Amino acid sequence: MEFLRIEQSDKSRWNKVWELYESSFPIAERRKMKDHVRACSDPQFHPVSAWEDGELIGLLFYWEWDMYRYLEYLAITPGLRGHGFGSQLLRYLRDSDHTIILEIDPLINELSVRRLQFYERAGFTLTPYRFMHLPYRLEGQPIELLILSYPKMITKEQHNDFLKFLGKRVILYCEGYPFDRG
Repeated sequence: MEFLRIEQSDKSRWNKVWELYESSFPIAERRKMKDHVRACSDPQFHPVSAWEDGELIGLLFYWEWDMYRYLEYLAITPGLRGHGFGSQLLRYLRDSDHTIILEIDPLINELSVRRLQFYERAGFTLTPYRFMHLPYRLEGQPIELLILSYPKMITKEQHNDFLKFLGKRVILYCEGYPFDRG
């Protein structure tokens, strides 16, 4: 499997990745393209795509700062789900000394429970911390999410570091943020 940074100048790959992104996440949880393009210029943002024999396997968008990695998005091409590719992408992400943090929806249905089980099999731990994730779009509403971490449960201090990073860095690439020059 080949991991490539997603560059907008590579139109063919960019379009395939963007299509997977848009089809994999609810609109309220996605950035608009202009905000995503701005995020791509941030050295702490890593928009990675996975390819095999010229076929898009999946995407992995994460932020890296200090000793942390925040997995913002992970998606596998629909026809390839259930074949271990998601686990391979997570191994790529975990191949560092960073503490990895991600969030999932509350456990309200079978899909959300299966998502939690997938991350737990990969070594992630559900933390006691919850938070209200700000919407990426003006019409969106805050969403309460659960926090998972790897390789072990994060401390309250690490959770606060995560919230601080979201509030100072990730929010810069949300529609309507005061510095959004649209």
